[in-house]
Amino acid sequence: VKPEGRAQKDAEEAKGTRNPEEAEEKREKDEKKEVKKTAHGKSGDPSACPFLKMKQEGKQWPKPKMHKRVPLATRLGTHVISLGTKELLKDIGGGDRIRAICARFYAKAFEDSVLKKFMFEDDGAVAHGKRLGDWIVEKMGGEGTPWTDSGRYGLRSQSHYQAWYSSRREPEKRGRRFKLDDCRIWMRLMFWAAREEGAAEHKVFFQWYQDFIGHFINVYERSAPPYTAESAEWSANEENIKKYLSNKRVMEDVIGVNVEPQVNPYEFFT
Repeated sequence: VKPEGRAQKDAEEAKGTRNPEEAEEKREKDEKKEVKKTAHGKSGDPSACPFLKMKQEGKQWPKPKMHKRVPLATRLGTHVISLGTKELLKDIGGGDRIRAICARFYAKAFEDSVLKKFMFEDDGAVAHGKRLGDWIVEKMGGEGTPWTDSGRYGLRSQSHYQAWYSSRREPEKRGRRFKLDDCRIWMRLMFWAAREEGAAEHKVFFQWYQDFIGHFINVYERSAPPYTAESAEWSANEENIKKYLSNKRVMEDVIGVNVEPQVNPYEFFT
């Protein structure tokens, strides 16, 4: 459903009562304002973004000192903190770099044709990015337990449930869990955000990050991990990004591809 103002403008254009070029220019300006608002919260004030402020002040992330691969640490299939990940977090510049990556990701996700429909909270990309960033930082170790300390420990599954049932999703998809195409889009934007933040230049981190994302994406869709490397490389090709943006942020090569009907393993026990 379009906002009343936007619907009225479209109607005026259809009747020929508005100059099409003027209407298009106005629409572009409105979209830019919306992107700005999405990235920095409801206020739309760039000063609300601590990571942008760091950029404006000329803060530079440290150059990599680690050059030996840090393996993903697991115990009986469960991710665990290791000395390597603690050192890696420090080597990339600390938790704020992770939060900056996640804020960039959400600025993109709020505009993506698919992911934006999962959003059920409107407090902006920075707030969303801090929550996800805190979770990743806690998983890496070395900077305490910011996710747990925020009071959101144990609420990740609840948040995903709310995303699945978001009123912004198509009625026929409401309640459907993340599918392969959702996961591939999510991963592409996550790695794109990391690349923009310069994290791909830290070879050790970027490899570990792929392993980390691939490990956890498996929780939501078992067929997704094999696409991790492709998702990480997608944003390295500028043509992919241009095509995506010019196509109104629709990934036609992903949406609906190899998405099998979902089977609920618990449906026979309800």
